[in-house]
Parts: sequence; structure tokens; C-alpha cells
Amino acid sequence: MGSTYLRRLHEFSLVTDGEDGLPSIYDWRRNQQEEWNWLSTIPGLLAAMHGVILAIGPHAPPIAFSLWIGGAGLSVCGLFTVQYFPIIAFSITDKDMGSLVKNNNDIINITLLASAIASPVVIALWAELLFVTGMVDYIIESDLQGLRYKVFAGIPLCFGIITVVVTLIFGEMVDRRMKAKYYPQGTPTSHQKTLVKDE
Repeated sequence: MGSTYLRRLHEFSLVTDGEDGLPSIYDWRRNQQEEWNWLSTIPGLLAAMHGVILAIGPHAPPIAFSLWIGGAGLSVCGLFTVQYFPIIAFSITDKDMGSLVKNNNDIINITLLASAIASPVVIALWAELLFVTGMVDYIIESDLQGLRYKVFAGIPLCFGIITVVVTLIFGEMVDRRMKAKYYPQGTPTSHQKTLVKDE
């Protein structure tokens, strides 16, 4: 996930030095803010889901209960993170933002910046994984008044898990092929950026 955001920052830095540098920076910041806006709803929803499921009866098995508590806390941290970024970014000018995304800038390491921007997405994915894992443990360990009810609960959950796994596999395949097509030698360095601009 961090490498995806790192590549996005590299691609963004390529257009910051052109004639449309400042407008491009403005567009990128607006799109990033829109991403943070919709992303902020996910940790809040996950925190609510974890909190509600902790109240179900009968009492959840210890593993499921601990996973849901951990997921609730993680979701709240993700909500804080995704709301904190716009506050910090608001005081940064477009010109300074263009400098931040360049390699070897004197403000912050570009890899650390990409990892920080990716952290809300990673937190959301982790919280979702904890929620689903807790559901699996709950179905396995709880009585549910008989095996057939475990089957009723397990079939849609298994279908959902399989769908997610297949989606991730296809997503990674497409991402790897796109990187191989446009970056055959890896993420462009500062030297490669200069060559691209000269062309």
C-alpha cells in the first residue's frame, strides 16, 4: 500500500515543474482532500460496527471479543489520523506542497510521507480484517443452536472472504503489470524524472 502511494507521489512530482505546475498541485490537493473525506467515514463506520457487535448475545468467545475490541480501538485511531491530515495540509502552500513530493527534499523523506498518507487505508484494512476474523471465530466457537445455523452464517461469510481474496489477487496482478509497463526499472528516480521531462 505504501508503495502505491509512493508511486502516486512520484507521478505527481513529474507535473509540478511544468507550465501547469500550480494548477496541477491544486487539482491534486483537491482530489486528495476528497479521498480523505470519503475515507474518514470508513473508520467511523468500522468503530461503530465493532462497538455494536461487542454487545451481541450470547457473550462472544474470548478470541472474537478481543479482536473486536482491538478493531474498535484501531478504527478510532484511523479516524483521528485521517482527520488530522487535512488540518496539517491546510497551512501548506501549493508551492511548498510541490517541493514536499520531490525526492531528496530537505523537509521530509518521501518514503515516510507516502507511508503516512497510506496509514489510514492500512488501518481501515486491518480493522476490517479483525472484524471478519472475529466473525469466523464467533461462528466456530458459539453454539448458535445447532450446526445448520452455523452453516447458514458461514456460507455468506465464506463467499465474502473468497470474493475479497480473488479481488485482491486480480488487483495485485493489474498493479504489477501496470508497474512493469510504465516503470520497467522500478519507481522513477530523480534522474529518470529529468529524462522524462527532457523528452
